[in-house]
Order: sequence, then C-alpha cells, then structure tokens
Amino acid sequence: MIIEDNPDHADLARLELEPHFEVCLLKSGEDALQYLKGIAENDRPAAILLDYSLPGIDGLTLFKRIIENGYDIPVIIVTGQGDESIAVKAMKKGAYDYVIKSGNYRAVLPSVIYKAVKQHELEREKARLSLELERLVITDDLTGIFNHRYFYQKLEEEIVRAKRQNARFSLILFDLDCFKEYNDAFGHLEGDKVLKETGMIILSSIRDKVDSGFRYGGDEFAVILPGIGKKHAFYVARRIRRLVREKKMGNVDISAGIVEYSPESGMEDFIKAADDALYESKKLRGRGVNIK
Repeated sequence: MIIEDNPDHADLARLELEPHFEVCLLKSGEDALQYLKGIAENDRPAAILLDYSLPGIDGLTLFKRIIENGYDIPVIIVTGQGDESIAVKAMKKGAYDYVIKSGNYRAVLPSVIYKAVKQHELEREKARLSLELERLVITDDLTGIFNHRYFYQKLEEEIVRAKRQNARFSLILFDLDCFKEYNDAFGHLEGDKVLKETGMIILSSIRDKVDSGFRYGGDEFAVILPGIGKKHAFYVARRIRRLVREKKMGNVDISAGIVEYSPESGMEDFIKAADDALYESKKLRGRGVNIK
C-alpha cells in the first residue's frame, strides 16, 4: 500500500514496485484507515509505504493510528530532505525503515520493502514460537490441559485478584477412583486413555478462557473457577463426575473436593482445605462430591 497525496510521486513509486508487488494507491490517512478497516486480516497489505507529508492526518499521526488499531503491518516512512529527524522518530516508534526523497530514491524501494516484509515475517515466526514454547511449558503432555506447575501460578494470580477486587472463586480437586486397578488390569496405554478422556471432559465442562483445568498429578485433576461460589462449583463437579461415569471406563469413578476461597486463607491452607474435602468424598464413595 502506498499512501501518497502527490499523484506524480505515487505513480512513479507504483511503476517501480509493480514488477514485484501488487500495489494499492491511497491519497490520505483517512482513506488508508477506512480501507484497512474494511478488509479482512488475510487481505491486508504486506507492507505500507507511508509519506510523512499528507493532508489532514500527517504520516506520524497515521502511523500511530495504525499501531493503535492493531494492524500488524510493516511501515516504511517516506520523507523529504531535511526531515530525517521525522524518520528517526518514526523508527523509534516502530517503523521498519525509512526512505528520503532524494535522487533516484525510488530505485531502492523494492529492496527496502522486501527487507521489511522479511523482517516482519521473521518477527511473527519468533513470536509464534515463543507462544508455542510458553504453551508447552504450562501444558501437561498427556492430557493437553494445564500442568501442575502452572496450577500454582494460576492459583496465586486468582488469590491476588480475589484480595484486590474482593472477588470470589472456587477450587475443585478431583481424584479418579479405582484408576490403579484399571491401569493394572488393562495396562498403561488404556490407563493413559482414561486420563486423556478425563482431561477432555474437564475442558468441555468449564467456561472457555475463564475457568482453568489442570492435571494436578498422577490421576488427580484440579479446576479453578473465577467468580463462582462453592454451590455453583458443586454442579460443575457433579457434571464432570456424571460424564466420567457415562464413559463406562471399567469401575473408574471420580471423587471431588470443593472449597471457596476465603481472604483469611493462604495458598497452602486453601489447597489443604480442598484436599481434605476430597479425602472426605473418597471416604463417602456413594456421594462422590464434598464441599468444605
């Protein structure tokens, strides 16, 4: 995309770039923002060649708007001679490169844009890999839900939030009854299938991007329910237990202990209360879910 109000400059830049790119010409910042707003993310330009001297919204202001609107597109600033300080300022704000209008500057435009597009692709790939690594660090390999390590981090975050906002949340600890017998009878591969199935049931039974499910360890699982009291948490636990039973995985059943956070509790006391409730529910096998 070329954003340039001088039609002669725009046409000459387009002629230089068209052998290498499909070019879209726009005359003002307002036109550019309207155009970007109206197209799908996959149809956005690979790069923007942005002239600093524009009518209405100048190049720096438009660049700021592009960033604020979340358009992840590399921008190259074009300035006149004497405006190098403007270009440097744009670079500090995140522009990928700049070009000064002097001599046959248009001849360098293809290489400048190729460089910016390549840099942008590398940065996106680096960000993707970083997110994937972060996901792997906090995810249980077998079940695909969060792991034991992330459980403590997330629980601490919810405790801090509950204290700061006077918010409520509940914790459910689960344990698979008769899992060891099933594992011994049918083997570890079948046992792993039970653990995977339980993880999938937990994910399907909680609110996406609100609640969090964890493999707490071995055949133990946990669920953190922000904004929910223990009475509502009871229904969540009961639904998970029912779905596990409906899978008819031998004699495998599920016990659960539920506790609602109290500001007087530290993390260890809070977890212990849930663990005590789970222990009581395992003693009351017919009941299956116990609220502390």
